[in-house]
Amino acid sequence: MPKGNLVELLYTDECPFWKETLKLINEIVNDSKLEITLKKVRVLSEKDAKRLKFPGSPTVRINGVDIDPAIKEIEGYVGCRIYMYKGHVYEYPPKEMIKSAFETLLRKQKLKIFSDVKASEETAYVILAMSMSK
Repeated sequence: MPKGNLVELLYTDECPFWKETLKLINEIVNDSKLEITLKKVRVLSEKDAKRLKFPGSPTVRINGVDIDPAIKEIEGYVGCRIYMYKGHVYEYPPKEMIKSAFETLLRKQKLKIFSDVKASEETAYVILAMSMSK
């Protein structure tokens, strides 16, 4: 993953589960040799929570997208959040959920790279066809 991918960990001091989430993110990144920029964002007030549309601590976003596909955009909430994953409730995102979010991002990037290459090939073909018709 290019370094340009931003992983944000948003948290509050009152909710201790962000530390375990950070540990899991680091494990996944180290195990898979992903290159990311990790940014920890401490949410200090309701004003911050509203500005960041913070659904609770801990929150993990990859390139601005929450890793929990079930989360709805909210006004902002200061407090702990829960995660539902494969029928279980968690106080922080389980490793499988975080890993799945990284894998989805990688698949999307590969598709984009493929579509960019395909577009370049089509452009080259059109240019070649035009030069041959002269």
